[in-house]
Amino acid sequence: MEKTHFAHTGMSPWERLLLREGRALLVVFLVLVSCLTGCASDRKWKYMPVSKVEERSVYVVTHGWHTGIVLSKEDLGPELGFVQHYVNPGQFYEFGWGEAEFYQAEKVTASIFLKAVFWRNPSVMHVVSLPTPPAAFYNGRGVIQLNLSETGLQHLKKELRASFTFDRNNSPYPLKGRPTGENRFFKAEDYYLITNTCNRWTAKMLKSGGVPMDTVFTLRAASVIRQVNAAQKEYLKLRTFTEETGGSRVMADGPGGLP
Repeated sequence: MEKTHFAHTGMSPWERLLLREGRALLVVFLVLVSCLTGCASDRKWKYMPVSKVEERSVYVVTHGWHTGIVLSKEDLGPELGFVQHYVNPGQFYEFGWGEAEFYQAEKVTASIFLKAVFWRNPSVMHVVSLPTPPAAFYNGRGVIQLNLSETGLQHLKKELRASFTFDRNNSPYPLKGRPTGENRFFKAEDYYLITNTCNRWTAKMLKSGGVPMDTVFTLRAASVIRQVNAAQKEYLKLRTFTEETGGSRVMADGPGGLP
């Protein structure tokens, strides 16, 4: 599962010092980036559904520093259905992207952490099979449900699939894990570095589905969650239909939402 803390057991005093200093530098960098970027005013929802029938739910989950995206089994489609052959059967599947060595490490050392933060490194995709809805699986902690249109979901799935590396036979490269386990790692596209983190990846995936997200400077999990919460509130304002009656109303941008 995702690493939400760093294990110090077995580390030398020098390694512990490097780890503390590295984490401090990372925090300072992220805070400076957050202060410099501010908020972009031109980010808007796309692919808004015109009826309740066209709504699809995805889930954003946070594990400390890391964020992921969860889709239901029914929504995997031909784009992502292949993951079911590599993990236990589930009702939902979580997708995450991260630095290859750090993400797969049983115990994170100072050298692994510093390498992940300050170098350009290969990446992996992580898939977790969930037997129950995300809120139940994670005891309601760090889970946000977000609605997309069918069109938005198709764009999101296309980008999720593009994050995996495939061979000439269109098969993925399974790494750590086993078919009878709850999670599996796969070889992934793109490189991980301090300006291209797992949280930026999450923002990019959500933006592809029409969610208004900053994909340049969203480096922390907190930034992802803040934007997702804001997008969720904006979505409710922009809906062109009412769930209670099934009727529709016209908003300022007209029926169907933004292009």
